[in-house]
Amino acid sequence: MRGSIVLHRGSWTVADQLVVSGGTFVVNLLLARQLPAVEYGLFAVLFGAMLTMQLPSGSLLLYPLSIRLQAMERWKDRAVLMRSTLLLNLILAVVLGLALVPALVVFGRAELALPALLCFVLWQVQEGTRRCLFATFRHKSAILGDSVSYIGQAVIVATLAANGALTLSGAFLGMAVTSLAASVVQWAQLRIPLRGSLPLRQVAAESWAFGGGWSLGNGILSQLRGQVLAWAVAIHGGMAAAASLQAALNVVNMANPLLISLGNIIPQAAAHARREGNSEAWRAARAYAYLALPLFTGYAALVLAVPELILQLFYGSRSEYAGLATVLRLLVAGALIGYMADIVVSFLHGVVALRLATLINAVGLCATLLLSWMLVGKYGLIGGCIASLGANLARLAVSRGAMTKVLGDSGPPVASALATARLRE
Repeated sequence: MRGSIVLHRGSWTVADQLVVSGGTFVVNLLLARQLPAVEYGLFAVLFGAMLTMQLPSGSLLLYPLSIRLQAMERWKDRAVLMRSTLLLNLILAVVLGLALVPALVVFGRAELALPALLCFVLWQVQEGTRRCLFATFRHKSAILGDSVSYIGQAVIVATLAANGALTLSGAFLGMAVTSLAASVVQWAQLRIPLRGSLPLRQVAAESWAFGGGWSLGNGILSQLRGQVLAWAVAIHGGMAAAASLQAALNVVNMANPLLISLGNIIPQAAAHARREGNSEAWRAARAYAYLALPLFTGYAALVLAVPELILQLFYGSRSEYAGLATVLRLLVAGALIGYMADIVVSFLHGVVALRLATLINAVGLCATLLLSWMLVGKYGLIGGCIASLGANLARLAVSRGAMTKVLGDSGPPVASALATARLRE
């Protein structure tokens, strides 16, 4: 793949993710500063639940879409697949979102049920349209809608706060409105006709057969790995230790836009290049990894060199978190190792080697469980950080074996009978 294409696509996917992450960060910051602690805590719990509820649609529908589109030449077939997938995504979002309603009623916050439901459903609708743009390598086009959504919600929350009218209901409704507006913008950019065939059962069945179940399992394992570490630290060290872990992770996670943007482009880039074999697919994936590597390692080097200064800039010189230099160094070292494993996992999604990707994260979860049990009780937070580093080393070791297997077996091209099956009207 030509360097100019990699640079163009890679820079726009990073720019788009910066818009998304930046808007989300501002909203969280404003809510944390303006709302009472109990209210902000409820928002954090609900937002975390929504992120978890997003996994099924991303894995079962939007991931197969991004790979299958690479094998379709006719716009007519692409339009049918995207239109059907987006409707299935809406249906699944409504079904999952309805789970929020009884939960909020039981906890005495029934007034948040409708705003939270609208926020989640419309957020997922917009996530579907932006992922359709990503699947066709239109990351630059996605920025307009994502700016409407994520920068728009930050503007709404800031306006409500400035007028003394900020509430959780208002924040959720504001996020719902901007998501709806953004989805309209991105639908117009996609130019998918509203009318046409909707083979929903066929698309749902083929998405599952394509490996959606394995992709969902992989996502759950990846998320659990981080949760297990947090739980282990909290159980042995209390909530103060858990807060210290999260405070250090906040610094490490500043590099997340880079990792997320790579996950948004490597699978479809690898799938597109795999027409010429797995080796060519790996070259395409590796090109994007190299593009982001200087930024990621540069930030990591800065944090490793002056962790005390970074922590003071984040939390203040008098903060109890200012003394987490060793913790931060260990977490950054683990993140550097995890970066390489994450690149391999994204590549494996692109060549539809989902069982190998799931194996990598399953090993990571098992290693986290075992090392946390061995180290956290004895060494506390430091032990948890060593456990995280060790788990990423285990993931990297398995990744190497997975790459040997995949690159040693060129396998059939991604344009298999399933992937290229044309959807009939």
